[in-house]
Formats: sequence, structure tokens, C-alpha cells
Amino acid sequence: MTTIKNLKKYSLEDKKFKIDNLDNKSFSVSRKKFISDESNTDFDYIILVNGNRAMDVTKDGIHPYGQRDYVERIGNYFLKQKKNVIVEHILLDNDAPLALESIMLADHVDKLASKDNIKTINLIGHSKGGALLFNSPKYFRNESSFKKTTITTTASPFMGCLLATPTFFLPQVRDVVYSQLPEYLAKPTYDALVNYYTKISSGSHMDNDIALSSFSSENYDPNFIAGMFDLANINAMKKIRFYQNYVTEIDDKTILDSIKRRDFTSVGMCLMDEFFMNEITDGFVEKSSQESVKDHLDIKMNSLKSRTHYFLTHDDDLEFILSSIDEKIDEYNERKKAY
Repeated sequence: MTTIKNLKKYSLEDKKFKIDNLDNKSFSVSRKKFISDESNTDFDYIILVNGNRAMDVTKDGIHPYGQRDYVERIGNYFLKQKKNVIVEHILLDNDAPLALESIMLADHVDKLASKDNIKTINLIGHSKGGALLFNSPKYFRNESSFKKTTITTTASPFMGCLLATPTFFLPQVRDVVYSQLPEYLAKPTYDALVNYYTKISSGSHMDNDIALSSFSSENYDPNFIAGMFDLANINAMKKIRFYQNYVTEIDDKTILDSIKRRDFTSVGMCLMDEFFMNEITDGFVEKSSQESVKDHLDIKMNSLKSRTHYFLTHDDDLEFILSSIDEKIDEYNERKKAY
């Protein structure tokens, strides 16, 4: 079982991190070692940043549960591949600017990359976590950070996201849900949708910093999204060992699959996409925003179709992404052996 450790809490009043008044909205981490070969003291490092707070993945503030215990799920995958890994799930501070958390992550990677027993560092960013990761390498100070690091982004709002602005009228959403589904499906779908979207509209930096550039708020850094593709970011991303981006999009099978799984959050996201967002999103992030990176870096767009934004709960999708990272780990380690 993994446990969550609170590290720091950002103060909106003082504009800095403090170590007092830690809570389940603080900058936190869940970490665990997975060892398949006890004779080997080297590790590959896996770090997930998916925009969650501690309160989003735990019922008691300490232990992630079920499909939200990403450390256990990711670690167990790599154990099957006979690898020694250290897995971290970084849980973001509710109030801290995402740009500041990018700097903190870059500093963390620099420290890891300087250790000889850390062979590779593999960052996985989902949603706002993907935007944060894209913004981090320009802060690397250690050349080995670039040489050891891979970055995988999924469902990321590189150009911002409409739904990060708290402008939705839930009564209208309710009308749509109840008009499209029988009541026994409509109620859990609407309740799940309200619960999900009120979580991501807390009025904090973490939410507002990925809003569209026209949105304004007291707790908001418009330069985070506006500078996503500035020269410093692009040049730094070109220097890392490997980068890949996965795009999520809804198709005709998604809502049927979601109902079959009794995944009512995803059912609601399908309806939001169809009736409120002109079928151009994954239920949260516009596809064009996810794909905008291709205009700045020469990379292939990978797709995870028939999935909503909330796809990480599905083991098959997570394992598909982890397998691609595993291949790059093997390539790097084989190349090192050749030298």
C-alpha cells in the first residue's frame, strides 16, 4: 500500500510555499520502490503528474485507493517486465501557480539525474499535468537531465481549455442529461458530472492557469498558457531524450462503452461534448488544444480513441502507454551497454 506525504503548502497571501498548515490540497507525493532483481541496485524512475490533489485520490488523506493508486498500478506493470523501478505520483498544490510547480519538478529531475543508480527518468503528464511537464525542461540545469528524461503527455490543454473556466450552468446540464437518458441512468450520470466538474472549478491557480487566455481571475497566471510554445520551451523539449503526445477523443462507441462499464462520469462527458462543445473535445479538453504541439515539434500524434478525458481509470489504456515508455527504457539501456 502506498502512502501520501505532504511536502509543502503554497500561500496565496504570501505568494510562497510554506511547510506549515499542510493539508490534502498541499503539494504532495506518493512514492514506492518495486524490485524484481534484488541483485541490481539500479532503477528506472517513473513519475506521474496528472493534476490530482491528494484529496482526489484518497478517502483518508493518506492512502490512495483502487484505480487511483497509480503508484501500485504503474509499479506492478514494470514488475511484470522484470524491471526495478521507483514510481512517484506527484499531487499538485491546489493554490500554487503551475509555472512554479514546473520549476519544482525540474529541480527534482535535476537531483535524480545526478544519481548514478538512476538510469532513466520517465515523466507522464495527464491533462494540466501534461502542460506542466511541457513547461519544465527549460528549467533543467543538469545536462544529464536531458539525456535521461522521456516525457509522455496525454489529453493536455497546451492552448488552454474552455472547461477550466467556471462558466457552466448546471441546471442546463441537468436538462440535457435527463432528456437523453432514462432516470435510473440520468441521476448517477448527472451526480458524477457535477462532482467531477465542481472539483476542477475551484477558482484556484491549478485550475485557472489552464483557462483560455480571455479568462481572468484573481488567482491566475495568463503567461503560463500564453508562453507554452515560446522558444525556451521548444528548444528544451527538443533536447530531452524522447517526447510523445497522446490525444484522447470521443467517437460513436465511447458512450456505449462507458455505460457498459457503469462509468457515469464518462457518460456525462460524452453528453457534455455532444450538446455543449460541438463534438470537438474528449469531454474536457478540445482536441485542437491537445494536438497544437504538432505545429511546434516534429512528432507523431498518438490517439486513444473511444475514450473520454478520464481514461486513466482503464488499465488497458494505461498499460498501452506504459508499454511505449518501457520500449524507450530498453532502447536507452541497450545503448548504454553498447558503450
